[in-house]
Amino acid sequence: MRNLTLVTAILCILVGLYGYTQGTPNAQTGVVSKTALIPAWIGVAFLIAWLASTLKPALHKHAMHIAVLAALIGMLGACMPVKVRGFDFTQASVQGSVVLFLTCGVFFVAAIRSFIAARRNRG
Repeated sequence: MRNLTLVTAILCILVGLYGYTQGTPNAQTGVVSKTALIPAWIGVAFLIAWLASTLKPALHKHAMHIAVLAALIGMLGACMPVKVRGFDFTQASVQGSVVLFLTCGVFFVAAIRSFIAARRNRG
């Protein structure tokens, strides 16, 4: 799970950076909204969980639970830009949201399967 957590962190950070650099600037201010970086902050949460799990193995269980919470928040949050933009896949926010949803969804499913396997092995 540690490796998957790191990969997920990197992907989420890249999605946030993509959304910020490729997003449509506001017509009045001329800047891209800082909300485009939300996937990057979710990626930072994954990165912190990975660091905690790697540097202090005793925290692995707790760190992975935090990572699953980040994945759930990422999946739920990714639905909003798609809904607001009306499935306009030409916009960076919708593209990033789809990638964020899939990335967090894969992590979420893998983590739940890992939790179930760990419980079975514990006895």
